[in-house]
Amino acid sequence: MDDSRQPARIIERGPGALWDEYESNGTVPQQGGIRLCSLHAKGEVGDALIAQEIGDRPFRQVMGFNADEVSRSRRDEAASKNPLRQGVYPLIAWGWGRERCEAFLYERFGVRWEKSYCSFCCFPVSMGAMEAHLDRMRAHPDIAGRALRLEYTSVSLNPQAKLFGRRSLLEQFDPDRAADRPVLAAFEEELACPWALYHVRRILPVAKADPPRRGRAMRSVERVDVGRAAALGRRLQSVSERRGVPVEVDERYGRVRAWVQQRGPALPTVEELMVTAPFQVRDKKMPHFEREWAAHRRSRL
Repeated sequence: MDDSRQPARIIERGPGALWDEYESNGTVPQQGGIRLCSLHAKGEVGDALIAQEIGDRPFRQVMGFNADEVSRSRRDEAASKNPLRQGVYPLIAWGWGRERCEAFLYERFGVRWEKSYCSFCCFPVSMGAMEAHLDRMRAHPDIAGRALRLEYTSVSLNPQAKLFGRRSLLEQFDPDRAADRPVLAAFEEELACPWALYHVRRILPVAKADPPRRGRAMRSVERVDVGRAAALGRRLQSVSERRGVPVEVDERYGRVRAWVQQRGPALPTVEELMVTAPFQVRDKKMPHFEREWAAHRRSRL
């Protein structure tokens, strides 16, 4: 709704959407670890509003977890760091699960209320909702095409960064299935944009607190050039082959990836590649990346 105490209209998009964060970083949401998307797009926004409107007074925060989500309410209580906050869970108190909520909404509005979630969410596969998710993608091929481009860009920069962990969204659509063709056609239209040639370096360190495990990866992405996908791909392939650098070519959708250095089997390790992909990814690296890169390369050599 619009930003008012008396909202009168629905705003489709604010000035900074969660989509922008993933698109400009060339990544997708991750299933493991901290749910950064929820922290950034929900928690931090809500906390800022509460601090602005309520300040240092005690308050109750009503949460919409239903009676099938008691574990989520417990995590919410445990995660709260504000001693002035009291979480309230009315649907759980009433014993209303998802089916009861849906029935109430249908009785009230005469509409089968669909679950709301991001079109590029990584959790349908873990919630057992993949088939319903794909059906909604087929019903909205333009939205599906954008989500596929987001994942394709992410996988271009990092082959491990599929939307569903080991499974990709793109793999779920079959070009020989009539219902899937509009989705794939929309995806190809999304790819008909300017592309870029990226230089990607990635450090995979050991965890300081637990050396046998991998620590948080560090990455540098630099946009070297912008142009047409085919022209950039031909150029990268030609230069790489002359220099004896291994090249991977996606004949169907146009990506070309050259491995300057592939990651090793043992930690710590590094990898370096040049790749073509849609142009939306911005340059990004942490301030001390070059120092860490030099140190890890020396260590590996």
